[in-house]
Amino acid sequence: MAAATFLPFLPALENGFVNFDDDRLVLRNPYLRLPWSGALPWMLSTRYMGHYQPLTWLSLTADYSIAGLRPFAYHLDSLLWHIAAALLVYVLLIELWKRTPPAISHTPLGMPGEPQAVTPDSRVRACAAAGALFWSVHPLRVESVAWTAERRDPISVVFLLLAAIAYLFSVEIGRAQLKSVRWYWISLVCLLGSLFAKAWGLTFFVTLLALDVYPLRRLPFTAAAFTDSRYRMVWLQKAPMAAIGVAAGALAWSAQHSQPDTMPTLSQWPLTSRLLQAGYGVCFYAWKTLWPVRLSVMYELPANQPAAWNLWTMSTIAIVAAIFLAVRARKNPGVFTIGLVYLATVSPVLGLAQSGPQLVADRYAYASSVPFSALVMTGLMKARRPAFAASLAVICTIALAAATWRQTGFWHDSLTLWSHALAVGPPSYTAHLDYGQALRADGRLDEALTQYRMATVMRPDSGNAWYNLANALKAKGRLDEAETAYRTALLHLSWKVDAQVNLGNLYFNRRQLPAAIDQYRAATTALATLPPAEVSPEPFLYLGMALADNGDRAAALDALNTARRYPATRARAERELERIRAPDSSGR
Repeated sequence: MAAATFLPFLPALENGFVNFDDDRLVLRNPYLRLPWSGALPWMLSTRYMGHYQPLTWLSLTADYSIAGLRPFAYHLDSLLWHIAAALLVYVLLIELWKRTPPAISHTPLGMPGEPQAVTPDSRVRACAAAGALFWSVHPLRVESVAWTAERRDPISVVFLLLAAIAYLFSVEIGRAQLKSVRWYWISLVCLLGSLFAKAWGLTFFVTLLALDVYPLRRLPFTAAAFTDSRYRMVWLQKAPMAAIGVAAGALAWSAQHSQPDTMPTLSQWPLTSRLLQAGYGVCFYAWKTLWPVRLSVMYELPANQPAAWNLWTMSTIAIVAAIFLAVRARKNPGVFTIGLVYLATVSPVLGLAQSGPQLVADRYAYASSVPFSALVMTGLMKARRPAFAASLAVICTIALAAATWRQTGFWHDSLTLWSHALAVGPPSYTAHLDYGQALRADGRLDEALTQYRMATVMRPDSGNAWYNLANALKAKGRLDEAETAYRTALLHLSWKVDAQVNLGNLYFNRRQLPAAIDQYRAATTALATLPPAEVSPEPFLYLGMALADNGDRAAALDALNTARRYPATRARAERELERIRAPDSSGR
């Protein structure tokens, strides 16, 4: 099964990094280059890029220590984590099967059927493997595996699955008391590990409560579960997990808010829109699991009425499906449990606490789709024609693996990724912008300008789009247009330093020294708010040069001495200092 999971993702090993967070996460991340004595405290305390993920940082730092910036090592590491997750899904399905009621041993997870003889272990293992492979080779997994920036998905899910398996070992069917305190504590530790990679486990306690009802039968599906003191212990056992989840949620919220423009306000994306987005997401991930076509790296938040109607439609379907599951819960407790676990797992990424420009994302199905593997196993175990069901499972697995191989290839490089997104996905400002950056890096400046202009049309208030447009116009020598674009960018950017420096350089080259000095000063003032490792020293160098040419020798010396403290600008700053201090031709 490990080999079957590995093969569809082989193209990932030939992929490079992409300009969608990989650049900030790996290529330009100064903290990955720290010695371990400095890196470890940083991992445990940082909210870099709006995430608290010390285990993920540990994994990426280890990759950098071993392989530097060679993409192969990063992609192999992600793939190995994914294979580990696939094997754990298989183990989890086996352990759940063992705990299904004996009266319906042929119908795991509560699917109705007549009592059957005990199913041979070989068939159980085969059906569990099919269920696990349905999850692991599905093309919806590609984004989380082939994208280095989402290494946190497989790491987090590995520990979350370990936590679930350990919990099953810690309890006994039909009994409120723990069977093994040691396994319970292992479950708690694994949950912490999962949350230290990504906050998937916020609602893990809800998943365990659903399993306590069925198949573990530690809680009844009646009001007595809330009122009868015999079940109090079951609820108390979830208290630490709920507390850990709440704390992790607060930490994730704080980390996201530490990054400007990451979380839209309620005025920018109202509560009604968020509720519609949540209903849409519930249907989207289930539908894409059944029909994984036209997968894209970006499905952007809509800004038009037709898209809003689409949200209404999908949200209505989600509500109807939830009501249907609730009504059928007694007759189909297993299906209800699977539905509840799916909703609990996907709920943190449904957009109620919206982060980023995406309406939905393929990566958000990584953890939430695990329950669907149980449905696959159930269907195969219930099949009246096992040979036909097995053949169908093999065909579906091969088809999914082929789709995954193809989808993985779209992550080969930034040009391929974003051209595919624009071809198959909905209209996207982000796709136009990042495709433009990839085109410019490839030397195709005119095509990049077209993409940047399309991005500014879609999002006239995007400082980032205007900034990249200004850079391209400057490279083309269209300096007046570039100046206008820079000034527009500065009206909208939260972090203005890069635009201020580039506009200052434009003025410096025109010998408009006072205007250049103003921009450089603004940039150096903003840099004072950053940790030392994140400071870019170039603004101090450029400020010193402009001040020197403008005749302010004392201020120039101060700025250049600051630039000299940084390795990146030390040599240039020392040359400029020598130039300033050298006597002129009059001997002064």
